[in-house]
Amino acid sequence: MEVEGGALRVLADSLPASDKRTTTTVKLTQKADHYVGKLLKSFEEGQTVLAIGPAKAETQDQVIEMQPMLVVTEKNFDDLLAINLFMACGGLGPKPEEKEVGESTVTNRSIAWQSPDKENPETRWTKLTAWNENSKQLAELANGTPTVAVGRISTSEKGENRYLNYSVDQILYLPKGTKSAPNKASDPEKNQVNAAALGSINFTL
Repeated sequence: MEVEGGALRVLADSLPASDKRTTTTVKLTQKADHYVGKLLKSFEEGQTVLAIGPAKAETQDQVIEMQPMLVVTEKNFDDLLAINLFMACGGLGPKPEEKEVGESTVTNRSIAWQSPDKENPETRWTKLTAWNENSKQLAELANGTPTVAVGRISTSEKGENRYLNYSVDQILYLPKGTKSAPNKASDPEKNQVNAAALGSINFTL
């Protein structure tokens, strides 16, 4: 365990996926004054925990670096009930206009996913809401861009109706320079999505 620049780093060994595999070193990094950072300080050597959060591989050191947003032990197991996460994959719908709300900006845009079943095709549209930096990115992406959006779900009410709101925390999309996005990754008028385009998405965090 070490503290540097207000960040706390803890080294851990992940459980092997099978008897034939060895453990993997995981570097947990979080702000020392963060709720999770305070939990990391209380850990003892040899303690078993469940860490949940975005991770990326450091090929040079052969370790996994994770920024845990939730760490569960026997003492706070009920915290698992607080997990609220959605992942929407598909082609982006028509480009919207970014709007200003006070000192912030917001973009509402739909993303479409289509099942690979050709006999019974099903297309699902999900309306995403992104703020500030994510808002700008979501507004600028071309129509049909194969995209993965990750965020949190909330519920709102208007009159007698209830709505699910999909607030975006992170956007991953087909990067330029690898393979250009198809012109019709999504076609709202025909209610179709080119699901094959998603196979080239860069899922790295």
